[in-house]
Amino acid sequence: MSTATRSPITTQGKKILSGGHNSAILRARNAVIETAGYHVVTTKDSDLLLDAVVLCNSMPVRTRETIARGLKKLRPKTPLIVICSYLEKPQFDKIADEVVIAEHGVSQPLLEAVSKLAGDPED
Repeated sequence: MSTATRSPITTQGKKILSGGHNSAILRARNAVIETAGYHVVTTKDSDLLLDAVVLCNSMPVRTRETIARGLKKLRPKTPLIVICSYLEKPQFDKIADEVVIAEHGVSQPLLEAVSKLAGDPED
């Protein structure tokens, strides 16, 4: 986990909430986002104001759907990115602001979605 994740309150720039069940996949996804200059916060740090939320496909589909619906109900203006399979895409297209298909090389599409919704990491 990066220093930004451990002490997100003291960092500047855009903060992205990232959650998932598989810690290895989550660390890899977080590293991709952090490499682009964003500060990733984990679900343990979720009391912060966030610029976007990423839900990883390592979570069961129903869990992602429940979290996505809850987020949009409580904070409809918070941008939501869901990583999913082709088969799951139709259900998440109805909820998420951006859907990234996990079957592709996910790094570039994920960074494009984060940049589109959260803006430049330093703004």
